[in-house]
Amino acid sequence: MKKLFKNFFLPLKVRILIIIIFPVIFYPFIILYFNKYQEILIDSEFVAMERQGKTFAKAIGMAEDEYGLIEKNKISGVALQTLLASGDQNFQLKATLYNTNGSLIADSDARFFSSKVEISKLPILNKNTNFNKFLTSIVSNLSKIISQPIDIKKYNKNFENDEIKNVSIINALNGKTSRFVTIDNFKNLKLNVALPVKSLKVIRGVVVISSSGKKIKNELLNLEIELFKTLGIILIVTILLAVYLIRSITNPIIKLANVADYISKNKIIRSKELFEVFTYKDEIGKLTKSFETMLSEIEKRVNDIESFAADVAHELKNPLTSLRSASETFVKSKNKLDKERMIEIMLKDIDRIDRLITDISFSSRLDADLVRTKFEKIDIFKLLENYISIRSTKFRYKINLEQNEKNIKIIGNSNKLVQVFDNIIDNSLSIIGKNCKIKIRVFSKENKIFVLFEDNGPGFPENSINKIFDRFYTDRTNQKDFGEHSGLGLSISKQIILAHKGDIFAENILNNSKNIIGARVNIILKN
Repeated sequence: MKKLFKNFFLPLKVRILIIIIFPVIFYPFIILYFNKYQEILIDSEFVAMERQGKTFAKAIGMAEDEYGLIEKNKISGVALQTLLASGDQNFQLKATLYNTNGSLIADSDARFFSSKVEISKLPILNKNTNFNKFLTSIVSNLSKIISQPIDIKKYNKNFENDEIKNVSIINALNGKTSRFVTIDNFKNLKLNVALPVKSLKVIRGVVVISSSGKKIKNELLNLEIELFKTLGIILIVTILLAVYLIRSITNPIIKLANVADYISKNKIIRSKELFEVFTYKDEIGKLTKSFETMLSEIEKRVNDIESFAADVAHELKNPLTSLRSASETFVKSKNKLDKERMIEIMLKDIDRIDRLITDISFSSRLDADLVRTKFEKIDIFKLLENYISIRSTKFRYKINLEQNEKNIKIIGNSNKLVQVFDNIIDNSLSIIGKNCKIKIRVFSKENKIFVLFEDNGPGFPENSINKIFDRFYTDRTNQKDFGEHSGLGLSISKQIILAHKGDIFAENILNNSKNIIGARVNIILKN
């Protein structure tokens, strides 16, 4: 069974259409099933029959006062007909009259006993179209299948046809008006009201007013036809709304899916088709923009990887070229001192390649590490205090820590931040040397935490101050330790700070004469 449901699939468009249309279609079937209209029509018909029956009984009572027709058993069915209101042959009321013994003395339907000539109009030509006939046939058949039968027990209190009629006549002779429902030989519904006939406040007999259920049936059918016509209009409007909803939801999603498939198959990140979906300004539009942002991020990552690969190739090529040149010179040279110098150069190049590979490996894993890294509340001053204590003991140089506030806390990862501090300080030490003096200042301002690293070095070259955080950037060509640094330290530091939703930038420290007296690296983190 689970496998069957798993394999059963309907497109989203079809499911939306079913969900929207199903209640609209289901509603009239519920109405047909519970058949409330039929009960309402029956009750309203009973009220009308009682009203007319009272007038009819009063007229007979007045005739009884004058002529004593019931007592003499001289009233006929034709007389009853003349007292009843005329109407459509199918729907007119019929009456039966009973004396105080409960015996039938007149029936308005017994027309064949009289010699009265009846003149009736020809039936009106039915102008129903084929569509109306078709609709009537469908609704009539549906009503027969779906509708519950009328609850006769509600009116007859579990009595059969003959029993309820006798009970109602007896109740009328006792002065009570009774309603009851009977079924004729053709299984058609028949409504009956039994009323007492009074003369001088004395009950002289009982009149039973009857109405064919065909009137109810036809009125109900007409009502159901109108209901289904209304349903048709509502259904058309609902389908149009559903189509609009489908176009608004599924079509953009299909477009996005097609763009994603296109990108996947053709290995192309950008697609002009994507921008066609931007016309939507709803949640689907937001989804599209998020998709575009994701594509932009993927494109940026691809470009970064491409740039990183080019940078790695370039950085590795330099020591490899030097290594190759030194090895070739070593082979050709016959001087022992030259050979020793070439061996020294080759060893340095090997160390440089090893250092580059280590730093490159770390840098390439950094993004993934930062995604998995757990962030927690950190007291930045205590973190710096512990870090300085360890560094000063190990390398024996002085670092001054200045703090204007206490309890400055941030959300971050202490290990990664310590790595940033290490890279900044190592950068200062590699440039300045033993005379390096470093000052760290920590303070908060406008819900931001500032950590400033200041040294007493020559500062950054003005033309490259914005490049120092670029990958593999180094400006040590004139220094004796050239080649001992990969140029990835500050680039890695920037990656870590950006992962902390912060910012990092460098500037030179100037005196009053606008001369450079040191360098400053600014780290700004969120409180």
